[in-house]
Amino acid sequence: MKKIYNWYNALSKQVRDSIIISTTIVGVISTILSILGISLGDWEKSSVWIRIGVVIIAFLLICVVSYKILGRIFRNAVSLTIRQTSVSVGCGNIFAAPGLRVVGCDTHFDTRVDDIVIAKKSLHGQLFLEHGNKEDILIAVEAEAKRLNLQKNSDGLYDFPLGTIVRYDSKVDNKTYLMLAMTELDSDYEAHTNMAKYEQMLMKMWKEISRVYAYNDIYLPLLGAGIARFDDGPKDKESLLRCMLCTLNSSGVSLNAKVSVLIYGNIEDIPLYEYRDIFHTVPRR
Repeated sequence: MKKIYNWYNALSKQVRDSIIISTTIVGVISTILSILGISLGDWEKSSVWIRIGVVIIAFLLICVVSYKILGRIFRNAVSLTIRQTSVSVGCGNIFAAPGLRVVGCDTHFDTRVDDIVIAKKSLHGQLFLEHGNKEDILIAVEAEAKRLNLQKNSDGLYDFPLGTIVRYDSKVDNKTYLMLAMTELDSDYEAHTNMAKYEQMLMKMWKEISRVYAYNDIYLPLLGAGIARFDDGPKDKESLLRCMLCTLNSSGVSLNAKVSVLIYGNIEDIPLYEYRDIFHTVPRR
């Protein structure tokens, strides 16, 4: 029995729920037929193996259909609750979101968007070029540096701790952005991180969001899915998403607003259904 239990728990949530749904439907059908006085035993000239085969085939068909339906319903979005915070994961463009928009930047909040220091197509670059004003951004950065009592380095830039949030109210599109110190730039202006620093950054980010969000809904991109280089090996979208959700859970932060993770582009390769009740399941052995 223990081997069967371990095998069952090793299955994906979508498969396990499909089995539960199939078992329930087969049980309901069996009960209804029994009430009506109909039984597979009434089939003349049918052996017990044929009857067992019919039940198994029906069960498998219902299981496959249930699996497909669950996958289709939760193909593009899923909702869950983490520490009493309502969280949704779906596809979308962060710049089209209605609430506070988190945009990953470097730890200097560098304004040199020239495809050398900061890529123009990055969210950082798009914010500075299309959705913000350089002078106003510098004022917001200066104010946060003063609050943290930071001094400029030899290059005339501030070194913000990973995970720091600088709130910027744009007069260009009248939206509020939470600029995030997400990665460190090396001497070649390449954004580098590793999983340990990434988790550390996320833990501080959630606390920073709690400090500045003022009960507004929060919209985040899939952080790290852009040009960030992981020195300990590339990370797929699923790993990054799971890390974002797990750090929210372990940070101890509860937000009185909705948190939405918007993944740009194709998300069909991410099994979103697996994230439903992710923090309410029994740990697998």
